[in-house]
Amino acid sequence: MKPIKLTMTAFGPYAGQEEIDFSLLENRKMFVISGKTGSGKTTIFDAISFAMYGRPSGDNRSAQEMRSQFAQKGQLTEVELLFELKGRQYVIRRTPQQEKVKARGTGTTIAGATAELSEITDEGKKVLLAANVRDTDEKINELIGLEANQFRQILMIPQGEFQKLLMASSQDKEKILQKLFQTVFYKQVEDQLKEKADILKKEAGKTVAEQITMLKNLAPYSDEMRILLNEEDMMKDAVFKQLDIDMDMMQREHQTMKDKIVKIGKKRDVRVVERERGMALNRQFDQLIQSIEVKRQLDDRQEQMQSIALNIVRGEKAEKVHSYEAHVQKAEKALVLAHERKKEAVQNKKSACAQFEQAKEVLKREESRQPERDKTIGRYQQLESMKESVYAFEEAMQNESTYRKQLENTVADGVRLREMLREMEQKISEVERSIKPLELAGERFIEADRLVEKTEQLLELHKEARVAASQLSTLEAEGKETEQRFIEATQKAVESKKQVLALRQELKREQAALLALQLTEGEPCAVCGSIHHPKPAYLDNDDPLIREEAVEEAEKHASLMERKSHDEERKLSSTQFAIHTVKKEMEKMKTKLPKDQTIEDVQEMLQCVKMDRQTAEHDREKKQKLAEQLQLFNQQKEMIVQNMEQNRQTEAAEQRAYIEAHSFLLQMKKNVPDQMRNVAKFIEAFDQVKQQVEQDKQQFEQACTSYHEWHLTLQSTVSILNEREQAMIEADASFKDAAATFSEKLLENEFVTEQSYQEAKRFVDHLLRMKESVERYNEEQRAIHMKIRELEKATDGLERINLDELSDTIDALNDEMNEWTHKAGMLAAQMSESMRTKEAVMRLSKQIARVEEEYRLAGHMYDITHGKNELKVTFERYILASFLEDILIAANTRLIGMTNGRFRLERQTERAKGNAQSGLDLLTFDQYTGASRHVKTLSGGESFKAALALALGLAEVVQNYAGGVSLETMFVDEGFGTLDPESLDQAIETLMDIQSDGRLVGIISHVPELKERIDARLEVKQSEVGSKAMFVFSGEV
Repeated sequence: MKPIKLTMTAFGPYAGQEEIDFSLLENRKMFVISGKTGSGKTTIFDAISFAMYGRPSGDNRSAQEMRSQFAQKGQLTEVELLFELKGRQYVIRRTPQQEKVKARGTGTTIAGATAELSEITDEGKKVLLAANVRDTDEKINELIGLEANQFRQILMIPQGEFQKLLMASSQDKEKILQKLFQTVFYKQVEDQLKEKADILKKEAGKTVAEQITMLKNLAPYSDEMRILLNEEDMMKDAVFKQLDIDMDMMQREHQTMKDKIVKIGKKRDVRVVERERGMALNRQFDQLIQSIEVKRQLDDRQEQMQSIALNIVRGEKAEKVHSYEAHVQKAEKALVLAHERKKEAVQNKKSACAQFEQAKEVLKREESRQPERDKTIGRYQQLESMKESVYAFEEAMQNESTYRKQLENTVADGVRLREMLREMEQKISEVERSIKPLELAGERFIEADRLVEKTEQLLELHKEARVAASQLSTLEAEGKETEQRFIEATQKAVESKKQVLALRQELKREQAALLALQLTEGEPCAVCGSIHHPKPAYLDNDDPLIREEAVEEAEKHASLMERKSHDEERKLSSTQFAIHTVKKEMEKMKTKLPKDQTIEDVQEMLQCVKMDRQTAEHDREKKQKLAEQLQLFNQQKEMIVQNMEQNRQTEAAEQRAYIEAHSFLLQMKKNVPDQMRNVAKFIEAFDQVKQQVEQDKQQFEQACTSYHEWHLTLQSTVSILNEREQAMIEADASFKDAAATFSEKLLENEFVTEQSYQEAKRFVDHLLRMKESVERYNEEQRAIHMKIRELEKATDGLERINLDELSDTIDALNDEMNEWTHKAGMLAAQMSESMRTKEAVMRLSKQIARVEEEYRLAGHMYDITHGKNELKVTFERYILASFLEDILIAANTRLIGMTNGRFRLERQTERAKGNAQSGLDLLTFDQYTGASRHVKTLSGGESFKAALALALGLAEVVQNYAGGVSLETMFVDEGFGTLDPESLDQAIETLMDIQSDGRLVGIISHVPELKERIDARLEVKQSEVGSKAMFVFSGEV
């Protein structure tokens, strides 16, 4: 990036518009910026940085603070920079957030920050690339390839920050390099490792707790298991071992139960078979009784069945005659229908004759009205020819009326708009008066909010101190109780041990006495081999003998007491450590809390500052609402003014249209008679004439059609009448033949009269059902006789079985078997649940082992990246050290030249003392002494050279790591006054090396030798009305 022209308006000490044209340097690659202190030399750097990134070059100034105090009220602060990048030219313009004079009314308003970036084409045209602050920032970052901090570090070495990186501590260097190289990713890696380690630790603890809970919920089978599960410190291995023993015992018990169930089941099955056989025999006795009763009922129905058989014969004969009766009935109906149809045909012929005569008379009357119809047609043709003129006149009248009403409405709108403008100007004036007292509301709110935050932090600290005091009191009370329990547990443990020792001693004495009972004088002792026994041990007959089991029980009790003592001791140590921690935290809090200040004082203070903030916030919101309202009113006012102008133009156009329409209407009145000027009346008369013409035509055509239709109808009715007379004769002959045949068939089937036939005919529809009834009765008689013979044979010589006794025996066996089945099921469920619990606990054990292994790895990785290593260097600082090594390589190539090879910068790799982190501190190696020393020991001139070399090296490395971006400019601010002539020459030679690569170098300095050595300088002159800047070249006056 190479600047071409910088234009500053009301920026810093530059009151008006100040233009610095860097193109005047032509082929010069180095220039000096000179001027008095405070004249605005550094402001040039600020302006370039602000134009590119919206921020000045230093961290101690904001963009809003760069507005010139010399500027006029109506003049806005603005910076515009024309620069060249990779052979293409761009222009960027920015304005900071600032107050500006209102366009209307009095007072000021806040103008937001703006930004605009354009590219200059080869033809000199501007192509807009971004039109707001966000888009401009994104586009600049895309073009330059650097963020603001990187850009400032490469392009500028600001005043006051020249030796900042050189002398900074390891921790401060870390912050600087973090911003430049964006190493927050490596810090995130460290944080993620810590988070993962914490999660794994919690997961392992949670899994162990889940495992213990599973075992606690296990239903114990044996007393040994119950004791193990109730112990405070559960031994999982012992529980697993006992669980295997219990499972084996449960399986054996379960098998015994199943054998018992099978044995009972066999007894029950024998009794069930006996009961089934008895039930079958009893059913046969019951069926025999029922069958005898059914036979008696069937015998009672025999006479009824014989009557039904006789009716079946009569019904079959009636069925043979029935079809001939149907023929008679059908012929009779046909005869009646033929008579009716003949009567209808006679009536139709009579009606057709009357209608034909009437149609003939109507046709004759219509033919006589032909002259009247011709006259109506002539009137219709006359009105048809006048239709267009009447419609044109009506349209002219409507147009004239419409234009007149539009003109009247437009004139009324103009009056209304002028009244609205007067009211809107009055509202704007009132809002401006209301907003003036609230101009500082924003600053008051920021200050009040800061006080609230500070007071809330103080109140939170007081609360934490109070909680800590309460916690300390609770812990001290718990500590006393725990200490007392520890003393008591220790005493019990000591007493238990004493009791065990006493029992052991007594047991040994009793065993010796028992051995002594077997000693015989002159025979060797089994223990010592002596043949003399002067003083053998003896038993006290009053005391019972001590058993080995009692000693073991006492030892278990002593071990339990000792474990309880150790537990209480651990609890006491934990409580004492917690008390110490809380006290330490309370001491830290006391140093942060003001003396003689209570939490009530802070709460009262917080209430007051919150009320102040609420008031300020209310004023700020009110100001914001008023500003928005004022902006809205101004917009509405502009809209009203635009509407008034549009109204004026509309009124003129509508005036012209109305005059034209009125003139055309006057001309039409000459061509249209008065009685025809009403379109509605004209249409009514026209429609009446048209309707009359169509009606006359329709009546004539209808009369002709009716005449011809009735003539054809009359001919058709005569023909139909002849046909129906013949059909009636034929129907009468058919009826007589059918009646004779029916009489013959009655006699053939033994029906003396028609009444006897009708009585038999009622059985015809029920023949099938009656036949089925008789057949079913015969079949039932046969089946019941056969069943009775079979049942009498099956029960011959047998008696009924008593089923109640068998059922009671079976029920008793079922109850016993169900009881054993329930017990076996409960035991099986307990076995299954125990097995599931064991498997689940084993799975959790594997999971715990896996999680603990992952935790060890993650924790180890976190410790390494967190700096818990031999060098006490974090992962991020290790990466930054690598960047710093690259910077030192680039810096030393320049420092060696400026110091004739004497000095070289090095990174301190030794571990820092104590817990301080290290790895970024700098040393300088002195070739004269052959030793390294801290950079803070360098003299002023030496430290300037080292800082300049380090800054140039940093700029080079940052530029390389930013993707090799091309920045063809560098500015250096102050520092050359500390150098001797030789050192100054060396520093200038170093800068010459930079500008020999094509980079433009600008130096701010008061050193006369620089002005003499460099033929181009930018002089900044200060005055009472602001500063001015201009280029001066050697040889110019």
